[in-house]
Amino acid sequence: MGLEISHPLLRELHAYWDGKRDGREMPARRDLDPVEIPALLKHLILLDVSHEPLRFRVRLYGTAVAELRGRDLTGRYLYEDGVTQIGQQTRPWNVATVEERRPHFRVGDYTDISDGRTGTYYRLGLPLSSGGEAVDMLMIGLIREWGDA
Repeated sequence: MGLEISHPLLRELHAYWDGKRDGREMPARRDLDPVEIPALLKHLILLDVSHEPLRFRVRLYGTAVAELRGRDLTGRYLYEDGVTQIGQQTRPWNVATVEERRPHFRVGDYTDISDGRTGTYYRLGLPLSSGGEAVDMLMIGLIREWGDA
């Protein structure tokens, strides 16, 4: 696929997703088994994707992600008032993953809003489709590493 993923755990997640495609453009949620990727679970976000209008609802919010954000967003819709301050930054990435039906990887600097610590985030968005055409779920791996670690 030509995607350069600079974090080893997210390379592992991409390889898992790629293996589950089984010749298809993208796997379905039913193809995934959390037991097969225990080291990745705490870094995962699963978003249900609804169309017209395009919305993202958090189905799963890994414990490491919830710890970073200071709360669990399971059950909430992203990009709505009061959900998450940095969420608007990720909206174009999620939209692109849905519209292009292909993985997207991002890496960048991160400053924690609670204590000002800085670090690096690594984010991999992977499309899932129950019918093989439209993306109806996103699987996102999110890892943050602090500069003082």
